[in-house]
Amino acid sequence: MTPATRRTLIACAPALAIAALAPAHPWLEHTMARHMGLELPALFLLGCALPRCSGAARSPGFAAWNAHGLPGLLAALCTTGFWMLPAALDQAVLHEGIALAKVTSLVAAGAWAAASWPRAGTVLQAFFVLNGFWMMLAAGLLYQEAPLQLCAVYLVDQQPAAGRALVCWAAAGLVAWLAQLAFVSRVFAQDDDASAAAATP
Repeated sequence: MTPATRRTLIACAPALAIAALAPAHPWLEHTMARHMGLELPALFLLGCALPRCSGAARSPGFAAWNAHGLPGLLAALCTTGFWMLPAALDQAVLHEGIALAKVTSLVAAGAWAAASWPRAGTVLQAFFVLNGFWMMLAAGLLYQEAPLQLCAVYLVDQQPAAGRALVCWAAAGLVAWLAQLAFVSRVFAQDDDASAAAATP
């Protein structure tokens, strides 16, 4: 396999993965837990792979628009928050056009987040991580505790499982971010120690 062919396959991998999800669409949306806990995160994570595969995030036009990663992270946060709403889930199940918009917007949100993350400093990253995962945690607790049916297409007994899925994703994402933060801090500390050792006569 030539390098050009390999690069083409890597660039097409997210699109092929999204196409592979199409046959599983009815199964994923049959229950609220699979819809919110599997399909929505899968689309977002597939989008996260797009900037690395395509290289579009390194284009000058995107860099000028996405200064310090703020616009991209804000767009990703608003998009993911929208699809946690019960009414949004209903519309995505009932209307094919809204379902297509869901897929497109969540993949785009993942791409925006992945492309913007390296540009954002620690403070900006912390702001979006804490707000995003707090929003997810609050939605998950609401779905678990709400006594009324929130979605028209899903029964009330499916809400607790969907809420637990959101809480698990919030906890996993927060732990992953803290692990990344600890790793980066450790690398910087090692660099500082190496620089100090080199400067010592």
